[in-house]
Amino acid sequence: MIPREAWSPPVPAEAARLFRREGLTLVGIAAADASPEREAEFKAWLSEQRHGSMKWLDGHADLKFRPDSMLPGCRSVLVAALNYYQAASWRRGENLAQPASTDAPAGRIARYAWGRDYHKVIGKRLSRVVRALQETYPEDSFRSFTDATPLAERYYAEQAGAGFTARNTLSISSAFGSWFLIGEILSTRAFPPSEPAKGRHGSCPQGCYRCIDVCPTGALHAPHRIDASRCISYLTIEHKGHIPVELRRNMGTWLFGCDLCQEVCPLNVRAEVTSEEDFITLRAGDSQLLRDVLSIETDEQYTARFAGSPLMRAKRRGLVRNAAIVAANMRATDLLPLLRKRAADPDEVIAEAARWAIDELNGPGGADAPETRATPL
Repeated sequence: MIPREAWSPPVPAEAARLFRREGLTLVGIAAADASPEREAEFKAWLSEQRHGSMKWLDGHADLKFRPDSMLPGCRSVLVAALNYYQAASWRRGENLAQPASTDAPAGRIARYAWGRDYHKVIGKRLSRVVRALQETYPEDSFRSFTDATPLAERYYAEQAGAGFTARNTLSISSAFGSWFLIGEILSTRAFPPSEPAKGRHGSCPQGCYRCIDVCPTGALHAPHRIDASRCISYLTIEHKGHIPVELRRNMGTWLFGCDLCQEVCPLNVRAEVTSEEDFITLRAGDSQLLRDVLSIETDEQYTARFAGSPLMRAKRRGLVRNAAIVAANMRATDLLPLLRKRAADPDEVIAEAARWAIDELNGPGGADAPETRATPL
């Protein structure tokens, strides 16, 4: 990985200044050209049902690689990035995903979700950049996005020279590794596109398939190919219904999201800890006690606990469902009373997951056997 201080994206100085003023790095500018080839690949992926229950992606098919469908007359895509990496605080050297202050069973949370919701963090900053650009270029139009639109963000980030797409399908930058979030501004003004990024960001090491090998559900079924319907991040966040039984044990101790393919990536070995207050001021943190999650009775209690956190995305149904599965995977027999309570939950998705967890804990090696907890993934 190229040292961060040696990496300077070839973007207009004035535009870069506006982003820098908001604490964002303008990592590149791409021409807002459509990509029929990538659009065809995306539609083929959809036809294979790799997107699981994310049915809204079907509606994105004709928009994802056409920026002018979101901003008529769009000519440029300005791509910004924000580092979010932090080291986990749970104890090293032990096979438990638990907070350092307690031995109570806890489920792991993906790093991007430890602090404030990045949609809010990046979104507000990009909105201010849009206003500044509008004042500077009143004859043009601008529109900002952060991961909540049809736009194929990683594709345009790659076109902008922000990084390359790795075998785990994530963007990797010489400045941030894969631990960065993307936002973009569409512009009817034609800014000079960035130079090609060839050689600037490196590439996946030849013969390295650590990300594919570590994926416990087989979601990364080939280099640059992902079956989202099997991905732990999808299962624990986006999927709102019953999680397929055959995938539950492979979720390990992941309560919300998954970082496995990033944690084993050799291009992340020199990751720098973020200085963003919104991220390092923890809301959900790197783990949540399962007893606390299983004790949440209502949507109102859930909102009171996780407002402003990315965990709001899973909602009470998703996170409590996940907590029941993780409890079974950790052989957390002390949680059986709470699981029995959740087995009578009015939400059938939660109730079914709790009943499954009870069966797992009461089965061979269950409640009457010496307690053993699953090695976390």
